[in-house]
Amino acid sequence: MDRVSLTKREEELMSFLWDFGEPLTVRAMLDFCPKRTWSDNYLNVMIRSLEKKGAIEACDMMRYSRQYARAFRPVLGWEEYYIYMAVNHGADAALLAQAAVAFVLREKPENMDQLLQELEKVLEEYRKNG
Repeated sequence: MDRVSLTKREEELMSFLWDFGEPLTVRAMLDFCPKRTWSDNYLNVMIRSLEKKGAIEACDMMRYSRQYARAFRPVLGWEEYYIYMAVNHGADAALLAQAAVAFVLREKPENMDQLLQELEKVLEEYRKNG
């Protein structure tokens, strides 16, 4: 994914979608997001903007009452977005690698093996697709 800049409200919506973890229609987003600060009309504007930026995609049609509506899911992962944000604000690959190592070293010893396995999976995936 190329660099994606999100507005504060778009970040708020993306955070909600990442946390919810399932595709949602616009109506469901309005119903299920308790802390939303956007209006109904503005949500539609954000959905179009996020689609155009490649951050979300329409993935299904879902029934809502007597009608069907498009459901959306994130294409952009939160990890990818926050790494982009870090790089955009001056961090480089070496600094991010150091931060990852520092994060791993702060883990409890009983979690270390699982975390190292996850890191190995990430590195292996990178080598395959790199």
